[in-house]
Amino acid sequence: MKKIISLALACIMVLSLAACSAEKVNSADPKSRANNETAEILTIAISKDENSLSPFTYLSSTGLIVNRLVYDTLFTTDLDNEIIPWMVEDDYRVENDFSTYTFTLLEGQKFHDGTVVTSEDVVFSFTYPGTQKSSSLRKICNKIKDIKAVDERTVTINLKSSDINFLRSGLSAMRIISKNQYENAADATLISETIGSGMYKLSEYKVGEYYKLEAVADYFRGTPKVKAINMPIIGDNTAIQQGLLSGQLAAATSNIGVEMVETFNKAQGIEVFSSAGFAPLIMNINNSRAPMDAKEFRTALTYAIDVNGIMKTLYGEYATVGTKGLIRPDLPYSVTGLEYSYSPGKANEILDGAGFDKKNANGIRLTPDGQACSFEILVYSGNTTRIRTAEMIAEQLKAVGIEMKIKVMEMDTVDAFVWPDFDVTKGRNYDFAMWGWGTSIGTNLDFLVSLFSGDLGIGTSNVCGYTNSEFDQIIASEFSTAKTTEELYSALRKLQNVIAEDPGLVNFGYDDSLQACNTTQYSGWKAGKGTNVINIHSFLGK
Repeated sequence: MKKIISLALACIMVLSLAACSAEKVNSADPKSRANNETAEILTIAISKDENSLSPFTYLSSTGLIVNRLVYDTLFTTDLDNEIIPWMVEDDYRVENDFSTYTFTLLEGQKFHDGTVVTSEDVVFSFTYPGTQKSSSLRKICNKIKDIKAVDERTVTINLKSSDINFLRSGLSAMRIISKNQYENAADATLISETIGSGMYKLSEYKVGEYYKLEAVADYFRGTPKVKAINMPIIGDNTAIQQGLLSGQLAAATSNIGVEMVETFNKAQGIEVFSSAGFAPLIMNINNSRAPMDAKEFRTALTYAIDVNGIMKTLYGEYATVGTKGLIRPDLPYSVTGLEYSYSPGKANEILDGAGFDKKNANGIRLTPDGQACSFEILVYSGNTTRIRTAEMIAEQLKAVGIEMKIKVMEMDTVDAFVWPDFDVTKGRNYDFAMWGWGTSIGTNLDFLVSLFSGDLGIGTSNVCGYTNSEFDQIIASEFSTAKTTEELYSALRKLQNVIAEDPGLVNFGYDDSLQACNTTQYSGWKAGKGTNVINIHSFLGK
């Protein structure tokens, strides 16, 4: 492990979520934070190889976090998760019931190859991804009726329909790319050079080993406080923890486990940042495969699994238990009273009534057509939390006559079964899968729509193959036409009630983000709601 860490003393960075919470986690000695507001070099472990970090090649939410340091967005979120203009002037306009957006680029912005960022680059950034494989980026492009460069710095976007959430889901999400770099590329994934306009440029990438980031000295928002970030690729959590405790690592993109909080609190010069997490732990259910296509069968599962008990076992007090409505219960548009209820007796009653009342010689229930209720649950190898969750699920389902076989595979292999080519229109080939989504579940107001819409042009994250006509009707009649925040919240509450009655998956909840950072090497770490300490605000030169 030491060899891996020292090999990495020339690498790079990323994060995992945080918004300081002093009640649960003690901070390191505050004296250690004095006079360390800048740094020449920091070494931050990244938990996996994320390819070239371009908007078309990164693989996971970890890559997206680091990608944001290299690629700018027109708007972004502050530490309170509020939308703020980033690349544009403050006097932007939103008109015609949230269907027309006009903004002017701030002066002084350049790509890492030295070329000036213009309105033509912005127009290209919101059209070109529509020709590529990424369903999330295509979804943004597909909302646009037309986009025009009014002059060299001014852009107007007209949407096909009103979208009160477009500042967040579109303008804060789409990375601005260089038209000059991509305009002749039919396949963006074949572009090897990473050229963004962010505060850091990718100066070196060695496949499977490390990244190196270099600060852009004349960045239009100010000089970054850390001149260089070396990011070794370290997939072993134990090695990361040893590197943090020894001082070889300043931080890591991954969270620490709750069992390590006390150890890091006692370590000199290390502070543990804690925040409410927005990334859920989920058991995906393939709704398009029998008998999971039956509402009654899926409902029985929600009673057979002890959601509260599993979260308590995994995280103790460092988590918020999920509900049948999927949305975090402390968000302003969440619906109360949708908590899971653990009742194997109720599960047995539902299964018996739905025709699953016979069992084979091994005590496994039979479907109405005589097939054994024996299934596979796919889990990422190396993810001990999800493996442990699958083990507890299997034990609890066994008690109601359902067999769950745990199949541990590499991440890319699991993804290929659940979300082939990250394109839900290509279907799915699994029974169950332990899964998780990024912070978008708490920060994007259209996440429920993306996750459950039967229209796969809208439901670009619908990896469960969920369909419900009432859900889709609410999207068309109320969600899509909302012109005020309250109208949008009202539609979201109705959507939660639908999926609570007709569950498409099991949402265990949200573990708190716990990140250990060395404050003697650098004291500028900033944690925010829905983010972690590896963010643009931690390194901004203001």
